[in-house]
Amino acid sequence: MSQANLWAALQQSALVGSDRLAVPAILSTPDVSTPATVQTVQMALQQPVAPTGKVTGKVAAKVSTAAQVLRASAVAAVLERAGWVPGSQVQLSTALTAVARAAAELRAAPADERLIALVEAVIADGPQDLLALSFAELDKAGLRLPHGLLVAALNQGRQSIELREWLLPVLGERGRWLAAQNPQWAYAAGVQETADPEQVWQEGSIAQRVSLLECERESEPAKARARLEASLKELNAKERAPMVQALHKGLSMEDEPLLEKLLADRSKEVRENAAQLLSCLPASAHSQRITAWLQAMLSQDDKGEWQIEPPIEGNKDWERDGIALQLPAYVKGERSWWLQQLVALTPVEFWQQTLDKSPEQLWEWSRRSDWKTALRQGWLRALDTQHDLRWLPLLQSMESDSRAQALLPPLLAQLSPEQREAMWMERLQRKQGQSALIDSLNNMDDSMGAVDLLSQGISQWVVDALYLATRGKQAQGNWHSWQADQAVLACARRLDASVLPRFADLWRTPVPEDDLPAASEAEPKEPVQGPNAEANAETIARLKAEQAARRARARLRPWDDERVLEQLNRIVDLRLALHAATLASPSS
Repeated sequence: MSQANLWAALQQSALVGSDRLAVPAILSTPDVSTPATVQTVQMALQQPVAPTGKVTGKVAAKVSTAAQVLRASAVAAVLERAGWVPGSQVQLSTALTAVARAAAELRAAPADERLIALVEAVIADGPQDLLALSFAELDKAGLRLPHGLLVAALNQGRQSIELREWLLPVLGERGRWLAAQNPQWAYAAGVQETADPEQVWQEGSIAQRVSLLECERESEPAKARARLEASLKELNAKERAPMVQALHKGLSMEDEPLLEKLLADRSKEVRENAAQLLSCLPASAHSQRITAWLQAMLSQDDKGEWQIEPPIEGNKDWERDGIALQLPAYVKGERSWWLQQLVALTPVEFWQQTLDKSPEQLWEWSRRSDWKTALRQGWLRALDTQHDLRWLPLLQSMESDSRAQALLPPLLAQLSPEQREAMWMERLQRKQGQSALIDSLNNMDDSMGAVDLLSQGISQWVVDALYLATRGKQAQGNWHSWQADQAVLACARRLDASVLPRFADLWRTPVPEDDLPAASEAEPKEPVQGPNAEANAETIARLKAEQAARRARARLRPWDDERVLEQLNRIVDLRLALHAATLASPSS
């Protein structure tokens, strides 16, 4: 019986019941041609089990079989989770190859036991959006993850591709070695941190080689392009796709010949990446072909208003340039689907130059078109690659559009920190109203990168605003809401570390009851005397009780929720411990 069949047989027998579905007959002695793990499970199944108590006959046989299945399953589970060194009773058909030891660590692990415990808690229980920042801060301090946290961290990286960028630098040599032992962690395996570029390119993981290309593209773009082009035949599709995407850094017309060649690549993802990069080059032949097709669809009416009308039939020449003619099952309307793809691969400046309209005017123009959805979705897809700053004000105004908000971080990354924060401050100070601060904080958080932090200046302003809103005499905004919870948690992640102690005093320093903000409500009038006095008194009493309940709710703050309070304390404590580790590092 093969290893896979043996596992399946054990699972089926355990699920259905060993008395109803017995495990298929096993050889009287372990088969030495099978892997050591299979031999061990076979031995567990063959060992008789003497039932305890006064159980005899047929019942005893059933108990014995069930116990054997459970014991064999337990052996199989342990072998899956732990390393296995066979004993003398197991005969191997071939000798096991010794695994090379991990290289010596080049970085130290944190010395602060409390910091280690906090990192462990975040890896295990979240909040998940703190993981990237935690790893980035460890890297900034020149530290690595302790060995005891590597398995949990590697599993987190397996689940989140976005997290890997910050996880990989803090795995250390043991983490890279460990990743090489488990195919599920192959994304993190690689050569030593001190390896030279040629060794990284020949022996490193996909992530290490992509990182090498990105670094070279910043200083020597031609060298990086030549390195990739020379290796294309040796790379599989899974490797080629992210490496082609790395050409986005330092992209220029010198990259056009390679990208045009990749439009015919065997991998669909590689072809799509090449087409997207060519759309960032308005002068490329690819962009010229796409815009020519779109130009033929545009016309002006008698009043000079622009109209767009996609063709009735698809063009077979589109396919080479990344336009799929076949409609996906989840999409309705071929013409709309074709137009959306064409717009997505068109340089966005084409629309502004051809129609002589700003992004805001283009958005309004699309509202009057029968193809509004295709145009708008196409523009957003194009901006996902092209990052045109002229569209930033429009995207910022689309606060309820999650896709538009997701495009903000790479656009804002093109601004200097001072420019970004000046823009945020202007919006924070300009917007007024009950929920203005809460909404502004959440929008600001959504538009920031995973590890971006606020400067000390704007952080101080935000903390002052929070004190005024939550501790002032007049309540400002509804702080007993999911949106308020998210805004305060975002502050815990984003504020400069220097203001975190004062921020934490919002909930750690008790506030006298009389100093809490009061909800402004008119007091119910006293009951009117007369025949209905008793009914009036009951009504007034009920209204007063309802008013007291509303006042109590108005005084609730996010940290009055135990779940939110636990997260706030964990985030603040971890960030302060990481900040202390960074200050203590030799590179600070």
